[in-house]
Amino acid sequence: MKSANFRSFCDSMEDVARDIVRACRRGGRIIAAMPWPAMLVCCILLAAVISILPLALFLFILFMGVKVVIGAFVIDRRRSVREQ
Repeated sequence: MKSANFRSFCDSMEDVARDIVRACRRGGRIIAAMPWPAMLVCCILLAAVISILPLALFLFILFMGVKVVIGAFVIDRRRSVREQ
């Protein structure tokens, strides 16, 4: 990688890091200004999203995989019956 490309890459990474730090500081200020009941509700909702969303995605992928495998066996069986 040329040094000019590496410098532009490093500059881009610095910009990304600066934006992330800025967003985290802003989020921290917003959370610090929240009343306790609102913060409790936000924490419960965030915990639910973090725990339920990956589970739902995993189950969707699992059942789609099972459906594809069963479908392959059914199609193979129908094809073998049709050929006889």
